[in-house]
Amino acid sequence: MARISSVLLCFFWATGILAFQNSHRIKRHNVEATSALQSRARESYTSSPPRRDEVRRGSKQSIKPSSIANNGKIKQERTVVIMYHKPPNVITSHSNADAISKTQTEQSRCTVYEDISTMKGFVGDQSKSITGKEMLNFETATNIQSKLHAIGRLDAATTGLLLLTNDGNLVHQVTNPNAKQDNKQSKSVQKTYEALIMGHHELPEASTTVSANDETYPLVTLLEKGATLSPKHGGQTKPVDDLTILSHPTASTTLVSITISEGKNRQIRRMFHSIGSGVMKLHRVSVGKLSLAGLSSNHSTTELQEGEWRLLSEDEIRVGLGWECRWLDEVSPVAGGRRSRASGKRQPNTRSTIRRRRR
Repeated sequence: MARISSVLLCFFWATGILAFQNSHRIKRHNVEATSALQSRARESYTSSPPRRDEVRRGSKQSIKPSSIANNGKIKQERTVVIMYHKPPNVITSHSNADAISKTQTEQSRCTVYEDISTMKGFVGDQSKSITGKEMLNFETATNIQSKLHAIGRLDAATTGLLLLTNDGNLVHQVTNPNAKQDNKQSKSVQKTYEALIMGHHELPEASTTVSANDETYPLVTLLEKGATLSPKHGGQTKPVDDLTILSHPTASTTLVSITISEGKNRQIRRMFHSIGSGVMKLHRVSVGKLSLAGLSSNHSTTELQEGEWRLLSEDEIRVGLGWECRWLDEVSPVAGGRRSRASGKRQPNTRSTIRRRRR
């Protein structure tokens, strides 16, 4: 028994020594690996360019539009606004698959973004030394790499003025009636339309007192109380800012000019439907102080024809929309999967989508 006990004691002693040596070796290997990673991180930090926010803290110099970081994939952009004369049957959507009728194919529908990207309707600055549209592409003409957004959508049948921008805050400023305005503009941006409506309508004389419920003048309801829409369509609207009868093309139709400062979905059509009428044709005339001919004070600009578009100057944006152009935050290209801070929306990330599907 004494011999067996001594053998077992020697065995456990040798096992303990081996375990101690292995743990010490593993610990030393981990320390060496950690120090190697730290040295690599220090080398990478010292060799890589400083972050934009660190540059801003250390310097008050403005970032130039040509400043490109990370092999040219991330570019600084400035507020850009495109004025587009939307034709009929062109949809204000990034995809044409959401509103296809049974008699149409997906290829037969065109979006405003597809139409603009072809450059066929581009009206450029004649003072620039560019000899032909064939030499331009969309990025060269606009300096835009991020995603465009419509400042107030128009349905497929509606024509007229449509503004598009890469600045998401500008979209919110114009389309949201509760958005805080700057000191130069005390009220929401107004949109004016010309609508051909069903029925022979008249407005009472200024000296005539008419209640909002008078069926003789249903248009007075829109001026006095607004329209009552269904809850899913936005509920009660505000009274229209202005409503004028332009003409009576036929005995059973009326052409009116209507100005609103809200932007509910198909609001004009639903407002006239709520008083027993209907819209046969709808054309947006102006947004803010901008019309298809530019600023109302500038009579030298030619009015855009259907399908044509041009870039607005910063002066037109400031005066027409009450918005100061600015340098946008870091903007990644549309094809990437990063968050575009110009719009505040996350672009689709193909890699993360594939990972979720695999799981």
